[in-house]
Amino acid sequence: MSDADGASPSETELTRRMTEDLPVMVALRAAIDRGDMRALLDGRLAAPAGDLALSVLRGAGVVAQGDGQHWRLTPEAADLWRRDGPALEARLRFGLMAAADLILHGEALFSDDRSFFGRAATYGFFRYARALGSGAAQIEDTEPWVRYVAALNQTEAPELAPLVPLAGCRRLLEIGGNVGGFALALLELHPGLQAAVLDLPAVCHIGTRASATHPAAARLKFVPGDIRSDDWPLIGDGKPDAIIFKSVLHDWDLARVPEILTRAARHLAPGGRIIIIERGPLQAEPLISGLSAATNLVFAPFYRAPAVYADLLAGLGLVPLPPQSTVLDMTFHIIGAEKPA
Repeated sequence: MSDADGASPSETELTRRMTEDLPVMVALRAAIDRGDMRALLDGRLAAPAGDLALSVLRGAGVVAQGDGQHWRLTPEAADLWRRDGPALEARLRFGLMAAADLILHGEALFSDDRSFFGRAATYGFFRYARALGSGAAQIEDTEPWVRYVAALNQTEAPELAPLVPLAGCRRLLEIGGNVGGFALALLELHPGLQAAVLDLPAVCHIGTRASATHPAAARLKFVPGDIRSDDWPLIGDGKPDAIIFKSVLHDWDLARVPEILTRAARHLAPGGRIIIIERGPLQAEPLISGLSAATNLVFAPFYRAPAVYADLLAGLGLVPLPPQSTVLDMTFHIIGAEKPA
């Protein structure tokens, strides 16, 4: 309910409604696309009482109607939007895209028909090829999916970062680290750590700009490059003693993963660690339900059992670290192994 109707929802409940409740998501996207959010934040949006989008949002506790025909965000929604508006927008837009793919093409996904990959809009959304340069048009094409990945990191990092085994490490390289959200969370936890993110040029350009005011920004650098190249960066004056792959390796065909991990092991300092953080197979989850599951279902064919990565690391002669897991939107596994000194 809105605050005009009684008890106001908590920010946690509002976040769930904005990113998981289909009518609320569609109505919120309509308000954003109409340019209503600035006026709603200021409490001065003029619209008739029968506006359908605003009526849906009022019922969800997102907006309230003041005097006459003026609408505003509820205090809870205004605080949430000022703090997390871009992340919320990125999540709701991708959630709606994934839901549409399941509705229109889900039978192909569930029957293992590879035509789903060519028909689903979610795969075309991640335009990696456009990120190979840093021109204005390439950055513009890259920003939508970068914002979505950053929004996921914003939600996941507080839970995952404390579980990453970095005790004693001083030089961290994150492969495919997007705009640095996860690396910055690790830098906050480990004051003696220096870090670099290796990612595509447009992503690094956006990341350098986005992280500039973060307190740990001076200890993070972005290195444009290609995971398939041997030209991985040093950290300060030496090889990294930790290399992290967070939600990256599922993007790669399993036949290519050993090559990537071999390159990582070769680049790692003696005694250093490779740490893989990935969702496990969706089939192992106790419950697959609700609209939010759509964002993971579209990637279900690519999630792997943690033993797949553990076996590959062991095959490189690395010594396994104790495995860890935690449940967020799905079960995340942290698979680590150490290079002999």
